[in-house]
Amino acid sequence: PPPTNVDTKWKRHANCLTVPPRSWRDDPATDLSDLYCLAICKARGIRTIRDLRGSSHLPLLRRILSLGSSAIMEAYGVPLNQLRVFAHYIPQFYHFHVHFTRLHNDASCQVERAHLLEDIIQNLEGDGEYYVKRTISYKLPVNDKLKVWIDERRREEEESSSE
Repeated sequence: PPPTNVDTKWKRHANCLTVPPRSWRDDPATDLSDLYCLAICKARGIRTIRDLRGSSHLPLLRRILSLGSSAIMEAYGVPLNQLRVFAHYIPQFYHFHVHFTRLHNDASCQVERAHLLEDIIQNLEGDGEYYVKRTISYKLPVNDKLKVWIDERRREEEESSSE
């Protein structure tokens, strides 16, 4: 089977706003500087931002932003203006999810890969088919299988054109 990201501590909760006890949040030993939360969409069929359509998905995206930031404020006391909320393209796994991090936490938010949720919403408000039409540039890691394949094809083309 293909490799998957599985964290056995993850659980499905009927109430997505279930939060840790206030005593946990107020514990001075709790370090929130590296806060990193995920909102994982329950709807099937939305794999990446390419699958998002304005009329169908704008309410969902607005709810993720609103409920996610409210839950983080309730659980951790971190307001929306201190959060970076984004989705990756190309994602680590193909089930639509949104990342919530502290602004000063740069983990996983490279400009080539992270798309701010508020920008995604605004783009879909302007054109419901925005991500169907848009060319999205992406920097591939040097050892990525797709990059290796592309480099091999380029070398083959160069060799054949020089003959």
